[in-house]
Amino acid sequence: MKKEYTYKELHNHAVTSYHKMMMSFLFIGLLNVVGAILGSLKNTGYFPSLVGNILLFNLISSHVESTALLTLINGVISISFSSIFLVIWVMTKTGKIKAIIAGLSIYTADTILLFIFYFHDSFLIPQLLLHILMIVFIAVGIANYYHIFAIEKKFKK
Repeated sequence: MKKEYTYKELHNHAVTSYHKMMMSFLFIGLLNVVGAILGSLKNTGYFPSLVGNILLFNLISSHVESTALLTLINGVISISFSSIFLVIWVMTKTGKIKAIIAGLSIYTADTILLFIFYFHDSFLIPQLLLHILMIVFIAVGIANYYHIFAIEKKFKK
C-alpha cells in the first residue's frame, strides 16, 4: 500500500528542500570571496570566483601598479559581488520569487561570460561545472517553490 502523507509532512519537506536549494546563493557569494582571496595570495586566475568579478578586476588592474591597492580593489569588488548574492539569499528565505529569478539571471549571465571571455583558459571545466551545478540547484529550488503552492492547493490551505 502507498503511504498517504499529511499536509504538514509534504509542506515541511518541500519548504526544507526549497531552503536548502536557495543556499546556493549564499554558497556562490562565499565562493566568490574565497576565490578572490586565493587569487590575491597566489597571483593566478581564481577558480571559484564569478566571471564578472574577474573581468572587472582585470579591467581595473591594468591601470593600477600598486600591489596593495590591487589587493584592496580585489577585496572591494569581491565583497560587492558577493553582497548581491547574500541579499538575494536573504530575500529568497522569505519566498520572494523576483529575487530568485534575479539571482538565477545574474548567475546565468555570469555563465555566458565564462564562455565568451574564458573559453580558452584551462580553468573553464571546473568553473563551468560549478556554474552548472549551482544553476541546477537553483532550478530545483524554483521547482520546490511552486511545489509548495501545489501542496497548499491540493490541501486547500
